[in-house]
Amino acid sequence: MTNKKEILEHGLNEILKWVERCNFKRRSVKQGQFIVKANNKVDEIYWSEEARFSIIHMAENGKTLSLGDYHLKNNFFGEIEFFSERPGCFSAIASENLELTCIPKDTLTQFFLNNGHAAFWMNHRISSIYLSTMDIAIERSLYPLKYNILRDILRRESTSAQDTSHHYIYQEAQRFGCSDRAYARVIKELVNDGLIKKGAVPTQLKAINLTQIENYLKRYHT
Repeated sequence: MTNKKEILEHGLNEILKWVERCNFKRRSVKQGQFIVKANNKVDEIYWSEEARFSIIHMAENGKTLSLGDYHLKNNFFGEIEFFSERPGCFSAIASENLELTCIPKDTLTQFFLNNGHAAFWMNHRISSIYLSTMDIAIERSLYPLKYNILRDILRRESTSAQDTSHHYIYQEAQRFGCSDRAYARVIKELVNDGLIKKGAVPTQLKAINLTQIENYLKRYHT
């Protein structure tokens, strides 16, 4: 088997069948609780059939950066810490109640050693997460707040990505690593410039003209 898509599908099936036949203990996590917490040692790796969660980094200076909300099926938690043998810098917080399968580290190690397709699937998944995370981190660091907000709106409305907006301004500000005041100021400027409009919920932002936003963002690339 040399087709990458087939290898990934086979690897995921190996994991699904393994988790189903093994009698691993279960862990219940309530909405708002940590699935894994930054800077904490991970003693087990968690598997979820389906989960809604957010990824957040809390700096020592009190600032918070959210990488967004996610709704994923067939997902591991703690795998980065497992492979790196280092505490992670991001916390995963449940957005709704969920059930996790708890897998001992030694058991997971032996499974990957005996199932190459599953190991290939895990490597692909971690690589994808790394690249996605770096894309967000680089944009947040190197471009101004106005660019990042418009880029977020453009990405969401140009693809099938789900709306990740929250109900409160402070939550949206966290997604861009800024204060509530800075976020509200930029939104007001973008509305006044005729680039965006607010939806039924104040935090829901809609593009008035996608082409206009694309042209606006090109200014930052020259």
